[in-house]
Amino acid sequence: MNSYENNDNIFGKDNDKNDIDNKLPFKGKSALDALHEDIVKEKEKNLSLKISDIYGVDYEEANEIHINYHNLRLKKMIQKSEILSGMSAFIDSNLDLKTLSTQVAFGEITENTCIDILISVMKNQKETRVKDRYINFYS
Repeated sequence: MNSYENNDNIFGKDNDKNDIDNKLPFKGKSALDALHEDIVKEKEKNLSLKISDIYGVDYEEANEIHINYHNLRLKKMIQKSEILSGMSAFIDSNLDLKTLSTQVAFGEITENTCIDILISVMKNQKETRVKDRYINFYS
C-alpha cells in the first residue's frame, strides 16, 4: 500500500497521486522533512509506516531510518545551541543520543525536550565538577 492510496492523507487534501508526486519526493531527507512538517508528537510514531511506503522497506528498517533522521536533527540542534555546541564531543562520547532519538521517533518526547534534557545534564555535570574541585582540594 502506498501512502497516497490510504485514507491518512499527509497534506490534508484529496489523495491525488500527481499532487503528491509534485510535493513529496520519494527518497531522501526532503521526503522525511515533508512527512514531519507540522507533525504533532502523538502522530510521530505512525510515520514509520509512511517511511516504509516511501522507501519500499520493511517496518524495522523504516524505524531505523526514522530514528537516524531524528538523530541527525538532534546533532544539528546541538551544534546550533550556544550551551551545547562546545560540548558536542562530550555528548557524543558519554550520552546516548540514539536512545533519545528512538524516543522521539516513537512519539514519547519531542526534539526540543531532548535538547532541554541535554542542557540540564550538561549544567548538572558542570556544577558537579565545580563542587568536586573544592571537595578534592580540601580532602
